[in-house]
Amino acid sequence: MEDLCALSVEEMTGLNYKCSCGKNHSVGIETIKVGNGVITELPNVIKAYEGKKVFIIEDSHTYEVAGEKVEELLRGKFKVSKYVYKEEHLHPNELSLGRLILEIPVDTSLIIAVGSGTINDISRFLGCKLRIPYVIVGTAPSMDGYASVVSPLIKDGVKVTYDGVYPLAIVCDIDIMKQAPMQMLQAGLGDILGKYTALADWHIAKTLNNEYFCPEVEKLVLSTLKKCEEAAAGVTSRDAKTVENITDALILSGVAIGMVGASRPASGGEHYISHCYEMMFMNGGDNSKWLHGNTVGVGVGVVAYAYKFAKDLDINEILKKGDYLHLDKNKWIKNITDVFTISATNIIEFKQDSINFNEREREDTMHKILEHWSELKSICDTKVPAPEDIINTLKKAGAVWDPKELGLSKEIFRKSLIAAKDMRNRYGILQLLEDIGKLDDAASYITDIYYK
Repeated sequence: MEDLCALSVEEMTGLNYKCSCGKNHSVGIETIKVGNGVITELPNVIKAYEGKKVFIIEDSHTYEVAGEKVEELLRGKFKVSKYVYKEEHLHPNELSLGRLILEIPVDTSLIIAVGSGTINDISRFLGCKLRIPYVIVGTAPSMDGYASVVSPLIKDGVKVTYDGVYPLAIVCDIDIMKQAPMQMLQAGLGDILGKYTALADWHIAKTLNNEYFCPEVEKLVLSTLKKCEEAAAGVTSRDAKTVENITDALILSGVAIGMVGASRPASGGEHYISHCYEMMFMNGGDNSKWLHGNTVGVGVGVVAYAYKFAKDLDINEILKKGDYLHLDKNKWIKNITDVFTISATNIIEFKQDSINFNEREREDTMHKILEHWSELKSICDTKVPAPEDIINTLKKAGAVWDPKELGLSKEIFRKSLIAAKDMRNRYGILQLLEDIGKLDDAASYITDIYYK
């Protein structure tokens, strides 16, 4: 079996082996280039497509920092066309995807995405739908989607994760990446720190619902996470090694998603909170300056406090009181409506059939939780760092950590903490707290910490 932690990010390409977890892991990426000046290697990376149609997707910012250089490198050997988004705040929705369908030339052989989050997500989805391979030229270490196999997109105002494909190649030139806006560097760190709570949520789902889990993938994600955590102070000085470590970690996080066939190793309650904030901003007509990784950074601190709250609970006292038996559907609907406004109907329709409003079903769930309570408490106690330590790491990098800085009022923050989990059908600490009737109390506890 491969020792994943001993491999460099470039050596992860083409992996295909049987893991001790019982699953066959494979990485369908042909080439990964991370380092100073590696953008010049792009023509060789895609040499097999010489003479064929290549379609470049970028925005006006990424064109300036890398797209113009990409065109210069490919000119003469490839039939190049492009589409440059002009929007200041590009959303990965039906409109932006539809525009690409209009613009992409017939018989395009290769898509080249030049950018990071949204550009990468819509390019991956387009390539998957049209069965055209795509290459990503990264411009910022801001998110973990470079090597992922899923695309979070907005459909009917709701953030939905769609299946995608691995990129054919990833090219991340550190000379370019380190010059990204500081907020994007900080976003990358926030996204990486989110793996602590994502992995803990995965442990809870394994313990309670016997969900598939891979210890080797967990070990890989944790090893890269700790390197970034230790180097956090280097973010504000744009230290090249720090930026490279964050870039490597973000790519490996995406690789981990592909290896297990789900986003479990990289996305948990902290991501649901982030997606919740993003939708709240969008539905309120606020083109927020905050990036996905910035809000994940806030979310990981919030969820770490949820773990801290859970580990100190007396499950026998909760059982004796019996409050867990009652979940008011009307109250649940009202809270989602207050948080998600114009998207609320879609979320309610999506989630209501998988929520336990029936007292008998809630009793059964509680007894299952009781059987595993010692294991669940151990996860809460050992798998997530103290929330204060996570927040201090973000502070070292000058990153946002406080929901007040995002512009959230005290009451909407509390309500969003209760509603965020309902964007997905996936078990974690927030769902566990609801199942034992303590999510409202946890939300009030965490709110009082942030909004003293």
